[in-house]
Amino acid sequence: MANNTRSPLWRKQAVMLVLASALIAGCSGNTGNNNNSAPNTGTPTNSAAPSPGDSSASSEPISLTYWTGLNAFAARSLKEYGESLFYQELEKRTNVKVKFEHPAVGSEAEQFNLLIASGKLPDVIEYNFTTYPGGPEKAISDKVIIPLNDIVEQHAPNLKAYLDANPEMKKEISTDNGTIYAFPALGTGNSNVSSGLVLRKDWLDELGLGVPETIEEWTNVLTQFKEKKGAKTPLTMTLAEFKSERFNGAFGIGIGFYLDGGQVKYGPIEPGYKDYLTQLNAWYKDGLLDPDFATQDGAAKDAKATNGSAGAFPAFIGSAMGKYLTANKDSNPAYDLVAAQHPVLNKGEEPRFFTAAYDYRGENSAGITPANKNAERTAAWLDYLYSEEGNLLKSFGVEGTTYTLEGDYPKYTDLIVNNPDGLSIGDAMAKYLRVSTPSPGFVGDDRYTEQYYSFDQQKHAVKLFNQYYDNLKDTRLPRVTPTVDEGQELSSIMAEVNTYFEEMFMQFVMGAAPIAEFDGYTAQLKKMGIERAIEIYQSAYERYMKR
Repeated sequence: MANNTRSPLWRKQAVMLVLASALIAGCSGNTGNNNNSAPNTGTPTNSAAPSPGDSSASSEPISLTYWTGLNAFAARSLKEYGESLFYQELEKRTNVKVKFEHPAVGSEAEQFNLLIASGKLPDVIEYNFTTYPGGPEKAISDKVIIPLNDIVEQHAPNLKAYLDANPEMKKEISTDNGTIYAFPALGTGNSNVSSGLVLRKDWLDELGLGVPETIEEWTNVLTQFKEKKGAKTPLTMTLAEFKSERFNGAFGIGIGFYLDGGQVKYGPIEPGYKDYLTQLNAWYKDGLLDPDFATQDGAAKDAKATNGSAGAFPAFIGSAMGKYLTANKDSNPAYDLVAAQHPVLNKGEEPRFFTAAYDYRGENSAGITPANKNAERTAAWLDYLYSEEGNLLKSFGVEGTTYTLEGDYPKYTDLIVNNPDGLSIGDAMAKYLRVSTPSPGFVGDDRYTEQYYSFDQQKHAVKLFNQYYDNLKDTRLPRVTPTVDEGQELSSIMAEVNTYFEEMFMQFVMGAAPIAEFDGYTAQLKKMGIERAIEIYQSAYERYMKR
């Protein structure tokens, strides 16, 4: 497996390294490798520093106001996070009471802008500050959040130890001038790739076909599905799913901006993109690609994935694969699914482009605002989530209620995996824990994914999809930050570019525009300023590398 450098969550060597980092002032582990995704050294540990629940770390109770979106799954069971078992137990351990302020589900970005404009800030804002206009540096200069370097150094020993052991991650959560701006949601374990291409395994077995790896094999399998299984839409996708890295990687190009030997490129103007469009157009003309891809929604795609209309489709391991397998459990017992490796052009090649979460998730990271009168206690409270004990609470809850220990392995109870109120595993986790979506602390604990993915097909998929995760270090643009002026210029350019690109993508695939017009299309994108956009990202990338 290509990602075997990404160490297990609780490897003793990592634990000792981080413990030493916490104990020795100013000591840096320097064990991170030089790529865009930090290795999992320095994951949750029992720091030598006191936890916020100790009398030496916290005295009088305090109250904080905390603005964050309420996850849609949690919103099914909770009115606000304060009702969650996780936050109720966290309050008991830390003497910190939190009053949550939630924007309406789906209106988070709009409500965030209104919050900032109001000038009435809460103590903590949980958001993706990498998307703030002008970047996190501008959010600090706008006095929306405060710099955290000194606070992390003095009051967040667990996060400090992790960053000392993972210097590349410190680069990720800092501005170009080295300012730490948020308590991040950090990926751990081996599940950063949570979706990919899936096929009907029962059909493959019946037809004597292997799981396709190359584009040629994909063409053959889709053809067989159409001709021998009567699939009306052998490959079904929504238009939005073409914005993820799926088949394009086989042609050596990213779906948008990407890296090639340290140079920023934009996939849709590269020669390989013409080959990619040519293939999609051929599949469309031959009836292998769903003709409704441009207009259908997720529900229509789901129906085709389960009723025999389609034999291949992109799917999330948790929500989609589990749903499809469950839906056919009684009506079609033979129904089976298998994950396919991210496609390549030639046999033996390794995939280098595919959709994956960054180790630093970006979204749902916590910034402390200038309105906060208890910044040090807030930092200690947030830092608890980067300890082993805090991660156990966040990911597994309260022992005896949501999990039991089998040896040193936390096993979810029936309250989670066989909920008496009929909640799915995902909904139960969202109600009692904060584990299945990014939030301050760690996300993706392997012990969580092992239990969340209940079907063997899902367990296979998570291993397969993540096998080549480390290859992204050479192709994926890290979380760079354009300056305020660059950001404004970039927004202006890309608004026009994206509109034209999306229109032409559909025309090329559906044959309304012949592939012969590709050169004219790229020339038009250049007139719209795409080369200037590439220059902006190149400058931002070079600044990032100097952090």
